[in-house]
Amino acid sequence: MYTFPDHLIDPSKKDEKWILEYCRAAWHQNAGTTHGSYLTSVYKYQYLLDYAQGKQSVSQYRKMFGVDEKASEEWLKISWEPLAILPRYLEMALARLKRYEYNIIGTPVDPKSQSEINDYFKKQEARLEFRKGLEEVAPNLVEASPVAKKPEEPEDYDELKIMRQYSYKHQLAAELEEALEGILHDNYFEDERSQALEHALFFGMTAYKEEVGHDGRIYVRTCDPSQMVIAPSQRKDFKDAEYIGEVRFITIADLRRMAPELTEKQLEKVAKKYLNQFGNPSRMPRTKLYARAYDDFKVRVLDLEFDSTNMMTYEQSIDKRGNRRISRAPLKKAGKKKKNGEYKAVPVGVVYRASWVIDTDIMYNFGLLRNMKRRNADFRKTGKSYHIRTYSMSGGRWTSKLEQCTQIVDAICLAWYRLQQTLAEARNPNGFAIDLDALEDVPLGKGGKQLNPPQIIDLLLKKNIFPYRSLDSDGNKTHYVPINQIAGGIGNAANEYFAVIQNNIMLLQQVLGISEVSAGGAPERMATQVAELSDQSTEDSLASVAEAEKLAFESMLNGVSQRIKSLARTNKGKVYEFMLGQESMKFFKLSPEYSAREFAIKLENRPDVKEKQELIQYANQYIGSGLVELEDILMIKNTQNLKKAEALISHRIKKRKEQQQAEAMQQQQMNGQVQKESAMVAEQAKQQTLQMEYQLKAQLIELEKQYDLQIEQLRVTGRLQGDELKAAANIESTQVKSESDEYQTELLAAANKAREQSKERDDKMRK
Repeated sequence: MYTFPDHLIDPSKKDEKWILEYCRAAWHQNAGTTHGSYLTSVYKYQYLLDYAQGKQSVSQYRKMFGVDEKASEEWLKISWEPLAILPRYLEMALARLKRYEYNIIGTPVDPKSQSEINDYFKKQEARLEFRKGLEEVAPNLVEASPVAKKPEEPEDYDELKIMRQYSYKHQLAAELEEALEGILHDNYFEDERSQALEHALFFGMTAYKEEVGHDGRIYVRTCDPSQMVIAPSQRKDFKDAEYIGEVRFITIADLRRMAPELTEKQLEKVAKKYLNQFGNPSRMPRTKLYARAYDDFKVRVLDLEFDSTNMMTYEQSIDKRGNRRISRAPLKKAGKKKKNGEYKAVPVGVVYRASWVIDTDIMYNFGLLRNMKRRNADFRKTGKSYHIRTYSMSGGRWTSKLEQCTQIVDAICLAWYRLQQTLAEARNPNGFAIDLDALEDVPLGKGGKQLNPPQIIDLLLKKNIFPYRSLDSDGNKTHYVPINQIAGGIGNAANEYFAVIQNNIMLLQQVLGISEVSAGGAPERMATQVAELSDQSTEDSLASVAEAEKLAFESMLNGVSQRIKSLARTNKGKVYEFMLGQESMKFFKLSPEYSAREFAIKLENRPDVKEKQELIQYANQYIGSGLVELEDILMIKNTQNLKKAEALISHRIKKRKEQQQAEAMQQQQMNGQVQKESAMVAEQAKQQTLQMEYQLKAQLIELEKQYDLQIEQLRVTGRLQGDELKAAANIESTQVKSESDEYQTELLAAANKAREQSKERDDKMRK
């Protein structure tokens, strides 16, 4: 009988013997056939795996038919190969689970980081406020000023709010996310996660392990639940399990490499212990020339991690200057007093580990777990390297989706076997019911030959001729046909068995959540909305499986993030400087500045193509109206955060609507102002016209008055001048008259003289 050793002892006494005692007790607790034990799990998981491959044992079915395993029942014309319906649906369920992709989100949760985040956003608010004020005063100077908008900065307060909620990354968080992505890639994590999803669907449990190797690298892998050894637990995450381990089958050659401290005599002893087990020979072979003959022997090794508590004693005192001093002290001094101080003991949670060759006294890699993970120097708690999750736990027992399908598969197989037997026993041609008494010696005519029953049946089968008489020996009508046809075929039994198979297949689809759309059996003209709802039911049914794997994944990433900081602190992370960069590793060193840094790692669902396309279709509705631009569509296509994209698109559409409304209002105001100014101009022109008209009228009146005055003056002057003129005219006329008389006398004299001269010339010419 093996019992667990006492944990509350001096840590120095927790040596190899103490750890070996614990390993044996843990193995004894799990080596039985009780529920949850190792052997039970191995049998159960192999049983489920056979169903998943469509290779389950047919012994149970043969017993239900009353068929002996060794006997040859030729009367049963049945192919006992199980009907492989389940593997197809499991493949579809796995394909759906693999669609779940995540973004790693690291969020600082320590006070110093939160203070830095608040300071950053306060500075951004100040820059926005100053930029806004500068735009109002001197818009031309904004781009050249120190507060000019940078590409990564928000445009306004709403975008700043979205940035804080969705997209802002603290520098340390961004570096951590990059480091986690690099480590996953270094461990080919896609293949590991594919196996973890399969384990979750088939076995109801998914498990990851992260550890630091001797080479300083962080290794991440999935664990086979069928080979795990777990203490009794009531939690779905198994965090209350005192120990967790796994059984691995390795060769003696691998054992020699992993534990170089083991002597050849110890290795030979292990080989003899495992004779005639796990495919090993029943006796020791001869030693080869260049290698040990037992190097390829398989042995079982239990890698175990278990929680324990160590008491740590420290000395608390006051020095000469009055300062408080704390230092380590031996455990035996706990509780004692001293001058200017005392000794105190506090419990410290620790994890021990060991690799034990089962059923031997050989261990290696045992002792305290290296690089133990703690949050904020919490000495009471630490975590193991395993991260396990199940989605259906009750009373310490868990089930899986595959386990829920086994009974349905059994019903399908039984109906399939019975359908085969029904088809084999079915009468293909039609049969006949023959009344031999009525066929006794049918005469062909008076004095003719008679046909006996075999001849009549032969005519019926070969010539399709059936001779019989409708009159009896007394000449009366009998109304009786001696041969009646019996319908052949498979009958109703085959249809009933086929209906049973179909109904159970539908039940299988409901358990796994495989809808008609997912199974490819939907009608061609099914409405799009109905098809989407049907497809959504598949995701709802598998959501619990995906959530369990996601939580185990998150827990593992949180463990890896603590490993990174531990490696950086101990200068063992140089192996990652090439992958992450030397500067990145410096960020994780626990120097006085970063010693209190803590991160919460979350997995955020990555949007799929369908979700992006739906958002793009929504955005395309507004691209013609100027509310959405090409850069918004490109942002949606390249985003890994759909919530951020939705918030940004909604904000930008709202902002551009407000801008368009403001522009329309401004245009309306401008139009009103133009109309008002036009009216004012028209009124001013009218007033000016009236004023000019008034002025012109006044000037005209004034001119008219002046004109009348001038006319009157002219009249007076005219009269005066007239009188003078008359007087002068009289004088002048008198003078002119006298002068004219004289002039007239002269003219007459001249004319007479000219007449005489002309007469003289004429006389001369006649002569």
